[in-house]
Amino acid sequence: MSKVSVKSPPTSKSSLEKSATSLNENDDPSTTPDFIYGGPFIKVQRPEFMDITTPINVQLQGTYKRSFAYHSLKERFPVILTKIIDYLSREGGKVKSANNASDEDIRNLIEYVVKLKNDVATNKKYDLLTVDTPEAKKWNEWILSVDSPYYFTNTWVFSECYVYRRLREGCELTKGLANFDPFEDQKIKSFTGSLEPMCVVAEKVISMMDPSDKDKRKADFITLLKLCLWSNKCDLSLSMGEQVTLGNKDIDASPSQTLIDPIQMIVDYKDKVLVDDSNKISDQVFTKAENIAKAIEANTTFKAKCSCQRLAGAPPPPKQEKKEEEEGSDEAPKEEAPIPCPAKATLATTVMFDIVCDNSGYELFTDLCLADFMISQNIVKKVRFHVKKIPWFVSDVTPKDFNFVINQCCAATFNKVVKLPAEGDRAEGESEAPPTRTVADEALKTLGSRWAKYVDSGAFVIMCDDFWTSPHVYKDMKKYEPNLYRKLQFAAAILFKGDLNYRKLLGERNCNPCIGFEPALQGFIPAPIIAVRTVKADLICGLPKGKWEQLTRIDDRWMETGNYGVIQFCAKAEALKVSDKPCEQYGDTCKDDACLDLDIV
Repeated sequence: MSKVSVKSPPTSKSSLEKSATSLNENDDPSTTPDFIYGGPFIKVQRPEFMDITTPINVQLQGTYKRSFAYHSLKERFPVILTKIIDYLSREGGKVKSANNASDEDIRNLIEYVVKLKNDVATNKKYDLLTVDTPEAKKWNEWILSVDSPYYFTNTWVFSECYVYRRLREGCELTKGLANFDPFEDQKIKSFTGSLEPMCVVAEKVISMMDPSDKDKRKADFITLLKLCLWSNKCDLSLSMGEQVTLGNKDIDASPSQTLIDPIQMIVDYKDKVLVDDSNKISDQVFTKAENIAKAIEANTTFKAKCSCQRLAGAPPPPKQEKKEEEEGSDEAPKEEAPIPCPAKATLATTVMFDIVCDNSGYELFTDLCLADFMISQNIVKKVRFHVKKIPWFVSDVTPKDFNFVINQCCAATFNKVVKLPAEGDRAEGESEAPPTRTVADEALKTLGSRWAKYVDSGAFVIMCDDFWTSPHVYKDMKKYEPNLYRKLQFAAAILFKGDLNYRKLLGERNCNPCIGFEPALQGFIPAPIIAVRTVKADLICGLPKGKWEQLTRIDDRWMETGNYGVIQFCAKAEALKVSDKPCEQYGDTCKDDACLDLDIV
């Protein structure tokens, strides 16, 4: 019997003649052969890899070889995954002890991550998740629905999110590592290495908490917002897990004897803020919060009925214990506060500010400082922190990280004498010792204690919806998570931190860099949107005409460094209307005052 030959399409790349089965982790996916599916009679070609940057108005993906998406998938991800493998191999005993895991658990997770690393490097097709959870089933539906389910040829944000979801699955498939965070040690080291700047900032922030006049309140708010901006440089995902500080010094190296002052950094980096809507944000957010407070005070009753026909403003039935106490008391029973129905309310019961968090450690610390200021100055009554439910993008905040940062601030131990930066060149031969300053932990401990009380009282709320660890961009939130969109609508404003949030706000689309922030959001306006981000991916909006070209002539990789930042604002917000659906938490079953625990209204 004669053999059937299959003629490959012509190509000038000799490397394409390699067999698909000979791929290894060092292969460039743009030069690997077209894979054969369904036997030797069917050949499916992958999209071409192009030696160009991402075209305008095209979503980011790894097919453009001069894009950061391509670099990230080809260079950064293998390093991040290799570090996990090395850590499990080197610290297996420690991991087993901390998680009550077995040798088999460690071995299985290593094998899982090795395969994942190789799949990414060689642009394999996505595997479906095998864990049996509703969230994993949703992921599988999303995987099956994409046009090109491969790491480099699908959108970059989908592939990145998929890799971190797969990492979680690798842990879930073991018996003892289901709750293991492969990045925990890196986050702890990052926090410890940032104690000095945190102590410096804490001393300044404490002075901002007392009630102040309008001008000082605005100036302090802008200072804190810019601290939040430059703290976003501390991103372990960008550094591939290497420890970073504001001074870009490795914290494992000999510590600097010169003061690291983030307040001075705001001045030094003034020209690096490419778009600065700080003044507009302070004026409009403060006004919006005041208007909401007035509306809440004027709104004494809720008249709409929820799906279970309970008056949305009616008090809950008294609990049995209270009833018995009242029978034996001469005092008149106290009237319960009205309970709004989440599905029917069109106004929050308290003034809230939302922060969609990015990195843990120093960045979260600055977010907490801003949140404390908002409450201390009576701008808002509650701050909701939206964090990730699972370990994500190396250093993103999880509920455990949130509590860790607050607890460590409460128990901080730091005392160091540092040199103050020189104020000019000394005369030749001058030997006068430079001035010094003692940096200590007292103010940091004070802030930590305040924040712990805010958590206990409900002024600080931690929320972690599944949507934040999905691959979806934010213009699609209404489609996939309408309930979360509605929750966000109750906020006076929403602060989105960092690069991943920024990419999702812009729909992972390389829009014209001069397009305005509002049109770039593509209709995602649940509440006024604030975006604070150091630029670490090649998409941006709102730049003055010619600015992108000017910076690119100086350094064509400037958008990957984190040395530039934006503070952008969209004041427009979609009006909150009565929901056309029953209560999305309880449906037709009324839970009375349990609604108050939802942190929606």
